[in-house]
Amino acid sequence: MKKIGLIGESPHDTKAIENLLNQKFSKDLIFVEMIKNIRGSNLDNQKAKRRLRINYETEKPDFLIFIRDLDALEDDKKKLIERKNYFSSFNSVVDKKGFYLLNIYEIEALILADIDNFNKYFNANIVFKNNPMKQIEPKEFLMKNSNYKESDCKELFKYLNITTIINNCVYFRKFINNFSAVV
Repeated sequence: MKKIGLIGESPHDTKAIENLLNQKFSKDLIFVEMIKNIRGSNLDNQKAKRRLRINYETEKPDFLIFIRDLDALEDDKKKLIERKNYFSSFNSVVDKKGFYLLNIYEIEALILADIDNFNKYFNANIVFKNNPMKQIEPKEFLMKNSNYKESDCKELFKYLNITTIINNCVYFRKFINNFSAVV
């Protein structure tokens, strides 16, 4: 069994990804949150980096997953460079054992990739046939069209279908392919 450290912008995100990955890897992996009580853009600062290194030495994970939102579409070069620099800098303090899960636009794009199970969970009727990576502000889109709140992610992701998301979301498919190759 391998230990996977999770670093995310909120505990809703890290738990959501853990619940989703458990569908595919539950027998092989144990997950541990690596940085608690530091959220959002505060993950970019030196305090977060120091805490990550300390927790890395204590927890000794085999690999880590850095979960971040781009907060832009994938053609936003400035934002991409910012996030890549973050990953490179933080990955260096964990012996380059990190995998990067960069959500395009936000983690809610993964929900849009499996809108049918979202609709069942919320008893909603959202029709979404577009590329989830092209939806600006998917969180706001879901909130506007249902009773969805960010805090629902951790539980909701147990009910989303990882295979459907892999098939409908290119960035997640690439992440899973890279991650599966080592675990």
